Amino acid sequence: MHIDVTNSFNHHTSTKFFNRARYILALFVFLFNFSKSETVDLEKKCIWILRDTLTSPEKIETAFDHVVSAGYNIVFLQIRGRGYAFYESSLVPKNPRIVDGFDPLQYSIDIAKKNNIEIHIWFNTYILWSARSAPENLKHIYHSKGEWTEANKYGKMDYKINLKSPKIPNWEGVYLSPIHPDVNPYLNSLIQELIDNYTFQGIHFDYIRYQDEIYGYNKKGTDIFEELFSIDPYNIAKGIISTRFGWSKEFVDSTKNTWTKFKQDAITSFLETVSNSVFESGKNIKLSAAVKPNLLIAKTRFFQDWELWLNNDILDFVVPMNYYSKLKDFNDDIQIMKYFINSEYREKIVMGLATYNQSASDVADKILISRMQGFKGISIFSYDAHQNNLDWFNPILHAMDYNKKE
Repeated sequence: MHIDVTNSFNHHTSTKFFNRARYILALFVFLFNFSKSETVDLEKKCIWILRDTLTSPEKIETAFDHVVSAGYNIVFLQIRGRGYAFYESSLVPKNPRIVDGFDPLQYSIDIAKKNNIEIHIWFNTYILWSARSAPENLKHIYHSKGEWTEANKYGKMDYKINLKSPKIPNWEGVYLSPIHPDVNPYLNSLIQELIDNYTFQGIHFDYIRYQDEIYGYNKKGTDIFEELFSIDPYNIAKGIISTRFGWSKEFVDSTKNTWTKFKQDAITSFLETVSNSVFESGKNIKLSAAVKPNLLIAKTRFFQDWELWLNNDILDFVVPMNYYSKLKDFNDDIQIMKYFINSEYREKIVMGLATYNQSASDVADKILISRMQGFKGISIFSYDAHQNNLDWFNPILHAMDYNKKE
C-alpha cells in the first residue's frame, strides 16, 4: 500500500503513521469481518470555525491560513450564535464583541473566494441563549418574544427560567419553539436576508431540533394541536391518554405517534420553506445540518428526522456529530446509518468528528474507518479547539489524504 508522504512530515512521523494505519486496518478487518477494505478519497473536507474566531480580521486570517494549508474545501462559519449576528443585519443585533464597521462574514467570504474555499454559513437555529445572565442588548428577542420560547411537559417556559440558578445537568439553554406559529417564519426571514445580501455556497443548520423529549410544549403550539386533533398534548405527557383510563391501545399509540409527528413536521416544514427560498433566489446554495449521530434517537428523542430529510432531498447533506471518543461507540452509529440509509444517499453523509475529547491520532483512526466504510466526507469540530497549537492537527491531515488515489 502506497502512502503519499508530504514534505510537512519527517520520516519518523510517516513511519509511525504507517504503523498506526496498518493497525487500524487490521482492527477494522477483525471487527467487521471484512476480507478486503479500501479507503475512498474524501470529496468534502470540512471544518467548523466558531464565532469567537470572527471577532477580528487577524483571527479570521489566521484561521483561513490553516484552512488553506490543511486542504479543507468547506468551512462551516458560525455567523449566528445565541441570537446574535456576526454579519450586517437589520433584523438581528450584532454581537457586542464586533466593532462597528467590521463585517466578519463578508471578510471571510472575500478570503475564501480567493482560495477556492466554500463558505457554508453555520446557523444556530432554535437555541437562543445559554449564558448565566440575560443578553445586555434589549433588542435581543430573548427580551421581546418570550412567548416564542420552549416549554417542557410541566408547562415551564424557557424565558421564565432564572438563568443564574442551577439547571438540570443536560439543560442547554433557552430555545425557540418550533411549534409556535411565528418562530419558523421569523427564522426564515433571517435566512432570506442572508441570501439577499451575501454570496455563499451553503447554509449549515445547527440545533435544528428540540432540546430533549420533554420539550415541545409551547402553549400556542399545543393549542394548535388540540384544535386539529381534539387532544391536549399535556394529557399525553401526563399519561391520561392511557389504556388505564379506558382508551384502546390502538388509540393511545396512534395519538402518541400523531403528537410525535406534529413536532417533527414543524422542523421539517421549516427546512422545506428554506429550500423553497433558496430555489426562488436562483442561487446555487447547498443546505446541510449538524445532526445527532444515532438517527433513531435523533428522530424519537429530539424529533430530528434527518433520515427523511435525506430521502426526500430536503437537504443536500447531513453531518452526524459522531463525537464519541471510543471506537466502538463511533462505529455503532455508523452501522445504524448504513442499515437505515439507502446506499444511494450515503454520499450525502459527512462524518463529524470531535477534537476536544480525544487525541489527534484517535481522530485520525476514525477518519480512516469512515473512509474504509465508504463515506466521502468528514468534518472536524473544531478549528478553535486547537487554534493555539495547529501542529496538533497533523495526524488528522495525514489521515484525510492517506492512500489518496491520484
